[in-house]
Amino acid sequence: MTRANPATARHTRWGWLALTVVTVGVAVTMAARAGTGEVDPGGLAVGLVSLMLAVAGLHQATLSQAWQDTDTAGLADRLAVDVRKREEEARQRLLGGSDRTINVAFTFLPSPAHHGTGAAPHGTLQEVAAYYQALRPGRLVITGVPGAGKTVLALHLILLLLADRALGGPVPVRLSLSTFDPDRNTLDDWLADHLTRTYRLRPTAAAALVAARLILPVLDGLDEMDAGETPGRASRAAAALEAMNRYVHGTTKGQLVLTCRSTPYAALEGADMWAEDASRIDIAPVSLAATEAFVTARARKPARWEPVLNALHAAPAGPLAQGLSTPWRLTLALAVYDARHRDGSWARDPVDLLEPALRTPEQIRDHLLNLFILAASSTGATTAPYTRLQVRTWLTVLAGYLHANTTSARDVAGRRLSGTDLVLHELWPLTGHHRARTVHVLLTLVLWATADLPAALLDDWKVYAGNVTLMVVGSLLTGIPPWPMPSRLERVAVKTPAGRQQLVNGLVGGLFWGGLVVVVDMGNVVGPVIGLGYGLLVGLAGGAMVGAGLAGVLSDAPEERRSHGSASPRGMVRDDLVTGFATGLVVGLGFVPFYWFALGPVFALGAVLIYMLLFGLGGGRALALLYNRLFRCGYRGALDALFRPWRAFGPLFRTGAGPALGTAGVRYTAFLLCTRRWWSSQPLPWRLGRFLDWCCDAGLTRTAGNAYQFRHRELQDFLTRGPIHHAPPHQPASMDPGGRPPPYGPGP
Repeated sequence: MTRANPATARHTRWGWLALTVVTVGVAVTMAARAGTGEVDPGGLAVGLVSLMLAVAGLHQATLSQAWQDTDTAGLADRLAVDVRKREEEARQRLLGGSDRTINVAFTFLPSPAHHGTGAAPHGTLQEVAAYYQALRPGRLVITGVPGAGKTVLALHLILLLLADRALGGPVPVRLSLSTFDPDRNTLDDWLADHLTRTYRLRPTAAAALVAARLILPVLDGLDEMDAGETPGRASRAAAALEAMNRYVHGTTKGQLVLTCRSTPYAALEGADMWAEDASRIDIAPVSLAATEAFVTARARKPARWEPVLNALHAAPAGPLAQGLSTPWRLTLALAVYDARHRDGSWARDPVDLLEPALRTPEQIRDHLLNLFILAASSTGATTAPYTRLQVRTWLTVLAGYLHANTTSARDVAGRRLSGTDLVLHELWPLTGHHRARTVHVLLTLVLWATADLPAALLDDWKVYAGNVTLMVVGSLLTGIPPWPMPSRLERVAVKTPAGRQQLVNGLVGGLFWGGLVVVVDMGNVVGPVIGLGYGLLVGLAGGAMVGAGLAGVLSDAPEERRSHGSASPRGMVRDDLVTGFATGLVVGLGFVPFYWFALGPVFALGAVLIYMLLFGLGGGRALALLYNRLFRCGYRGALDALFRPWRAFGPLFRTGAGPALGTAGVRYTAFLLCTRRWWSSQPLPWRLGRFLDWCCDAGLTRTAGNAYQFRHRELQDFLTRGPIHHAPPHQPASMDPGGRPPPYGPGP
């Protein structure tokens, strides 16, 4: 278990001092108003007791959360469950839904100097875990040609290490290096940020795991950090290697696994840059025997492949053998030529690979990629919900965006854009630096202003105008932050100590807010007797509802999620919107009695709707500006002081105005509005997440953490090349009468 950071401890002490001053100030102000008859004394007593209980409970909650966030061994064990589930799914998708893979061989290549020890001269995929565990200090570099199986080998290593992992041991976590900016972030900070975003750990918990070196980084795609094939000392890849060489654990280099194509890594070594104290292995081309064994094991009817295997035996160094020399190409060929029509007949014949028009390995590559995209229009016996033109167009738009990020190394709003990852709520730069953010602000403002129209009927248009002015400021605060963090709704695990603690935290926070609202206004509305009763109702029952609904089920502590896993890329946006609207519903229901007594049932239900829209559209953050109108409370200065120190009072104010719930979902909606055909030359479907999920099922894309990626970099590059001009074909570039696509070319 790690010790608390002294700087954090000082920050917490100052936070508690500020909260104490605010508490005393609020209490004195309330007491003064009670003397003038403006506050119900019974409600005042309930409110002050609630306030004191809230402060005491918050202190205990903070101490408990600090312990939970630094219980690194327990955090690592729970994280390992989520990682295993994600990587099992990722491996199966990479293998096209099969569990059969090629047992690729690799050889050890020593670095120019300062390489690790314990590496054997040769190894295979099935032996990779034992091979890695013999290394000292546990640093491995996996290289190979495009499609050699680097990512599959890394995934296989991750799953084997997780299967053999001891309790409290390091957890292998795969990350895409295309998002790493070594000029702005240390490797530790970047690893912690990834854990926070992808696995929903608290920042303090993620930082504790990284600091304890209980994360084994599996860094995928060093070659994807730069556009060229020969990065030099000034490249991003070289800077990333320097960061890895500074990544230490005590007196030795920290453990890590790195993947990179052979040519870029050799270029980096030529520039005197490599992963120090690491053992490099290079994946060998697939042998003819391994190819034959894989086809026999994987093909539905191996006899159909005999002409192809005979041709490989006849010309083991020919274009066909070179074109099918990697696991990716072999998997692609089997996926294309083992597909069936709905009536059970074969869609294509492997003999097409022997066409005279396919004279080079590149032609064979493009032929397979083109057929693979076309074949995605039918998955199994089910017709795809999209046309071939739609699939090709939308994937080309996304591939072009990633290609532009790679070639120009674009930075937007302080973040380096990825050349491989498609995160739904972070795709808005595709439409420009400002368009989606501007639409986000306008969309939020219009919906909020519409929802608040009852204020004009209840009070007057001046009140409504004041509300709209505050809404403008609030929507700007919500729309300006460039990279919103999604929220997630979870169930309270009351059977666990951590779950019970979260529930108590929520009850205390709800009790505080309920008692505070009663104190400042209810005595003037319903009198002292009813005010006291209502104080108990809101301070206890209403506070319990708000507390359990917000602080409990919205907790992002990993202890509350171990049975649910982490969200899918599409699910993150959906969960963010659901969380916002559900939170607004809970808050609105908590104040229904007040509005019912003061205004009537119609306005009470209208208030619930307003709260749902406010929270569902990122209003949690803007609520700090709108509380005076919404709560009909005159203590703006005191509450402003409470709202500002969000970090210090997280467990309490997570139930109030701190999180911008729903903001990521609204940003994604604004982005989709900006990709309509009538506004953009880069159209995308309305339900982009659903389309990318379908692409994952069809084998065109895969998931990596909270992002989608193309199934393989060759597929992404193929879509960005446009029309492919090979040697003149021997048949027309159109569908033949039998329904087979042409042997090469981009297709329709």
